[in-house]
Amino acid sequence: MSNERKEPITDETVIVEMRGPSGNAYCVLGAVAKALRSTGHGDLVEEYLRKATSGDYENLLKVSGEYVNIERV
Repeated sequence: MSNERKEPITDETVIVEMRGPSGNAYCVLGAVAKALRSTGHGDLVEEYLRKATSGDYENLLKVSGEYVNIERV
């Protein structure tokens, strides 16, 4: 398994405020799903949600980064 970071599917950036309400897992899920739909990748939303919710919060952020750019602030 390679440690190289894959480029996300979209160029969209989702900002996650780690100490604010937008860092809530549900907010992250919704923001990424919205970004996928708005960039014509709505067909990937179910797959994304399944993968992103299959583990802990770090898994959520890792999987989200495979679909959009995640900026932690």
